[in-house]
Amino acid sequence: MSYTAHGAVIDVTAEALVFRRSLLASSLGAPAHESLSLAGATGVECTEPTATGFGQVIVHGTSGSGGGAGDTVIRFAPGQDATAFAQAVEAALRGEAPAASTRVQGLNFTAVDVETANDNWGSVCQIGAVRFRDGEETESRTWLCTPPPGLEHFDDVNISIHGITPDDVADASPFADAAAELFDFLGSDTMVAHNAQFDSTALRSGLKKSAAPVPEIRLACSLALARDASRAGVIDVANHKLPTVASYIGAEDFHHHEATADARAAGEIVSALAQRFGHSGSIEDLFTTRDFALGTLSEESVIPVLRANTAPLSAADLGAGTDFRDKTRMAGTTSGAKKKSSGSAQRRGPAPWQSVSTPDTIPDPNPDADPEGALFGQNVTLTGDFEPFDKGLLWSKIAERGGKVGKNVTKKTTILVVGQWATKTSKEKRAEELQGKGQNIEIWQTDKLLEELQLDEAPPF
Repeated sequence: MSYTAHGAVIDVTAEALVFRRSLLASSLGAPAHESLSLAGATGVECTEPTATGFGQVIVHGTSGSGGGAGDTVIRFAPGQDATAFAQAVEAALRGEAPAASTRVQGLNFTAVDVETANDNWGSVCQIGAVRFRDGEETESRTWLCTPPPGLEHFDDVNISIHGITPDDVADASPFADAAAELFDFLGSDTMVAHNAQFDSTALRSGLKKSAAPVPEIRLACSLALARDASRAGVIDVANHKLPTVASYIGAEDFHHHEATADARAAGEIVSALAQRFGHSGSIEDLFTTRDFALGTLSEESVIPVLRANTAPLSAADLGAGTDFRDKTRMAGTTSGAKKKSSGSAQRRGPAPWQSVSTPDTIPDPNPDADPEGALFGQNVTLTGDFEPFDKGLLWSKIAERGGKVGKNVTKKTTILVVGQWATKTSKEKRAEELQGKGQNIEIWQTDKLLEELQLDEAPPF
């Protein structure tokens, strides 16, 4: 079980207390992640906090600090439940592992994941959904389906990832029918996914291709919440990929890239992080208290889950970033990274005669951004296509981080970010020419920019 103390969330197990400290506490010198063995502990002493004063729990016989020799003192702020924590530690000392309940009262949602047949995000061939009530799984559904018309072909790389073949879906329902059943199962729930931008865009793109209606659905993102938990010092992970975070929070091993298993893992991450944040209540309140605005899937657009202090985005703001136009390439963004031909990566993207819209207004760089950030003070130019993100969104986020955006490669350019395109662009050729003349220009691939802007995590198939 997890308990909230002053500056930390503490997991109590039969063997140890695992501290996951807040960003403030860790910035003041405390380890962000620490495990305290209970092997030598001899007892627990508890003083409840008052309405205006701190309380504390002393765990005797440990190697901690702040009390007598071998004692660990844990402070609790007003409103925090020191007694419940002390009782859990006492139970652990008696050899009674605290109950591993994942209940979070009022935390109701449905987690969803999709797998695709090829590099077009709309080529959905499997859907998984898991319903959570009070933070615990109550029901799950899985649908195999034939991808939408025109998107039925299966790429070898996709098959190698999820194992689904054309024969597996030969007798399955069409995607539009499976999606309709999904939305019935979803009901009025908020939809959770790990990188909700991908799964919601895949559903919308597939529905558009099938000429089927697109319902309006609220979106929450376990990936965004996991990144926030890292910033807060609540988790300490090497990356925020679904298996990494799921393993960290103690989820059981699962078959990654099986849609229902992935959906279940995303839901378990949300429930576990809600506990570690000390949250009880709705999923909307969970994300609001962490300064996020929920996203939306609708007929007009997909608006991603964003921090509340980010300027709100309308469908018009997102433009090409959520509307897979006939003029642009197929919707996948992972082809260049994952598909190989004769050992070398293929360029994918719009043909040279196709257009990708460029916004008219360049945002001013934020002078108060983190000066240690990789984009602060840099002159940044984008070239190519960055679906599903449009350049206006990327420009605004670059500016938020103190970068100066340029439309063209000039002698002032310090970073050129190369998006998907069928051939090498004139901007990239110009950057290479200036590099040859001694100008210090870094050429970034899309993944590096998205990671810096916290829009990364290549979407799963």
